[in-house]
Amino acid sequence: MSSLKTLAVTFASLALLLGVLPSLSQFWLFSFVGGMRVHIAVAAVCLSLIVLGLDRTLWSAIPLVASALLCLWVWHLHQSTVQPDARPDSNIRALKLIEFNILGDNQDGAEIADWLTDQNADVVYTLESGPLRPHLDALAETYPYRVGCGELVKNCDLMMMSKYPLENPQVRNLGSLGAHRFIRAGININGARATFVAMHLTKPYYETMQLEQLNSVKRYLRDADGPLILAGDFNSSLLSPYILNFLQTTGLRAFAHEPRTWPVEMPSIGLPIDHILVRQPAYIASVKRVRHNMGSNHFGLEALISLPVAP
Repeated sequence: MSSLKTLAVTFASLALLLGVLPSLSQFWLFSFVGGMRVHIAVAAVCLSLIVLGLDRTLWSAIPLVASALLCLWVWHLHQSTVQPDARPDSNIRALKLIEFNILGDNQDGAEIADWLTDQNADVVYTLESGPLRPHLDALAETYPYRVGCGELVKNCDLMMMSKYPLENPQVRNLGSLGAHRFIRAGININGARATFVAMHLTKPYYETMQLEQLNSVKRYLRDADGPLILAGDFNSSLLSPYILNFLQTTGLRAFAHEPRTWPVEMPSIGLPIDHILVRQPAYIASVKRVRHNMGSNHFGLEALISLPVAP
């Protein structure tokens, strides 16, 4: 019993340490761990309950109290990522946006293309879009305006498709591991105009590469005025210190209840690493996870977003 208690105390303390360290250091490893703080906080509570169950003393309650404080801190961090309540405005346009990392070697490109056509969205961001290359002509019937896959860039990776003309479209690199992984364009949807951005970040364990990419995105967005809609695969949750800083700097915010998109084998306990973010006065009315992954290692996202009509 003593050995089991020692083991439980050790792991509970480790979970607490991992939950706190990302807030104390910008070291890339702690940032990587920081993206999993919800899971770490839950693990800390469970392990602390085991400690208390093995030894019901006041001292054994200390890890549980610390775990509760960690949960409160994680909740506070989450709240800092959430968009404020929408301002009442009767003169708005609603748009449907789809974001989907479809996986570069996906064999179900035809199914995905048919699904995208049936969705009849206003704007679509696809990542690792190679499987859609044979179906671009069919997709163009629904989404006649495009950047990526032969438009502005030859490679078929990040792609933005729209029912509406793309104004001043730009494609940028995000470092040596992120060639053509940033697309920006203005879109006017029946009088409601916004800047639309699609991007794909590298994985957080490539040391400081993700931080460098986010700093590049900040520079690319400095002159973006008005409503901003940014979405893509961040390869991390919003609780990563790097991404929390990015949100604070850009003013972008998320829907309160982001769906978990990875891994597809464990959707109920996975991580939300694909995100749809907005800056006021844009507002996310809803976000839901696409029901089927259609051969991808990510679930897609479908959002309804409101935009005010320009006076």
